[in-house]
Amino acid sequence: MVRNPFSRYYVPSLSPWPFLIAFNLGSLSLSFVMWMHRSVSFMMLAIPMFGLLLCLLGWWRNLLDEVDLGFHNRFVVKTYRDGVAVFIFSEAMMFFSLFWAFLHSSVSPSTSLDLLWPPLGVRCPKPFSTALFSTGLLISSSFYCVWAHKAMYSRDYSCAPIIGVSYSIVCGLIFLYFQYNEYYINSFSIADSVFGSCFYILTGFHGFHVIVGSLWLLISLFRLMLGHFSRKRHFGLVACFWYWHFVDVVWVFVWFLFYLVMGGWLFEKWMIYKGLEKFVVPGE
Repeated sequence: MVRNPFSRYYVPSLSPWPFLIAFNLGSLSLSFVMWMHRSVSFMMLAIPMFGLLLCLLGWWRNLLDEVDLGFHNRFVVKTYRDGVAVFIFSEAMMFFSLFWAFLHSSVSPSTSLDLLWPPLGVRCPKPFSTALFSTGLLISSSFYCVWAHKAMYSRDYSCAPIIGVSYSIVCGLIFLYFQYNEYYINSFSIADSVFGSCFYILTGFHGFHVIVGSLWLLISLFRLMLGHFSRKRHFGLVACFWYWHFVDVVWVFVWFLFYLVMGGWLFEKWMIYKGLEKFVVPGE
């Protein structure tokens, strides 16, 4: 590709990272399937994971070098903004499909469930226990992210942003701990009717996004300490905050639908009001 010296966009030179990342992703997918069938050991799964991590770190290092050399002007940053926005939108559509599956099954339960929702014998988690505390943790972490973002515009690069990002990381880790405990004590599994399938798939996907968001926040924290961000150049931090806000909003919907309304506290009150309390299984 020939570079146009009058182009508004930086055209990078040939890079091996896309090919290497695709190769490691393919190897990881194949190794994962073979590992699930107990055909290979975990070491065969860890090798492509480690290779993928090295390739990602190398590509990110090249991107940071391009930023330091001044190749990322406002037009390039705009493409990054559009790309992150489209990525978050695609993730939102994935969660929308999972919510749709849950609502379709709960609003009109099938005859195999005796037209009951939640299915008979399923004890839904309590909405006002650790789930509510986890919700408060994620919401408060979003406020700290906003505080850190505003501090960047105030040229405070040392104190407020580091505290805000660190608090958000801690909130994410505590959330994952409570989620693990909930999985451990739940009386239903992913095989217990469509409720269990939807619950564990949706909360599991959300937990995976919390892990990714926490790692992204951790990388942003290291970059803050190294002085990579400034008032006019901190889109990497902004993109991380966008993703974290998205994770928080998804969890609010999860808590409202799974824990509070469709099978939770409000649902029990509604069933008692309709005189169907004999079909209600008390929550855990």
